[in-house]
Amino acid sequence: MKKRILMLALGLLALAFSGFATPVGLTDPTQFMGGTIDWCQFGCNGSQLPNPDNWVASNGSTGWVGNDGTMQGTYNLQQDNSWFGNFTSGMGLIFNGANFGNTPTDIAITFDQAQQGFGAYIQADYYGAFTATITLYDINDQVIGSFSADGTSGYAPGTALFIGAYDPTADVWAASFVAYGTGPVEPDFAIGQGGFYSGIPTVPEPGSMALMGSALIGLAALLRRRRS
Repeated sequence: MKKRILMLALGLLALAFSGFATPVGLTDPTQFMGGTIDWCQFGCNGSQLPNPDNWVASNGSTGWVGNDGTMQGTYNLQQDNSWFGNFTSGMGLIFNGANFGNTPTDIAITFDQAQQGFGAYIQADYYGAFTATITLYDINDQVIGSFSADGTSGYAPGTALFIGAYDPTADVWAASFVAYGTGPVEPDFAIGQGGFYSGIPTVPEPGSMALMGSALIGLAALLRRRRS
């Protein structure tokens, strides 16, 4: 009986901690300020970039950006210059170029140093509802996990959706972004400023806390019975 109670308590603990299941997806950009990538480092002049092209972040981190799975390059645009959407005015963008004839594909960002997580502002090119997804990868290009969020594309500077994810249990070596809207060619989208996860822990959901409490109560009861 004691063994069964112990197994039940351990099971509850495992279920409780599943509330921390990784990766953790977030839409809060303040969680990703551990260094940022300004895409205007490429000039913000509307030109097509080599695929891939290397970048440097504000914290000195380096890596590459490009269209995933195609030799066609991305385009370097700028809000309120060559892009009129939801990003903050003047923000540099990476556009996958779907409506320019590029093979519709994800935008991939690789890191030369392992990271905990990454995120970026994102918007579909065609105005209306869209769904964005970020996927994290390990050093072997194996998927760690992904996170999706819904947004609305339009002309409302400063309201762009931010989507990010982190995994405290694994090193992140790459992230890919995609956004599917309602345009004639999808996925057709751009990402804005990117940022690295800053290491601020998230609060577990109330349900997870309740399960954790139940598990601890079960363990306490077991210990009391074993001592009596």
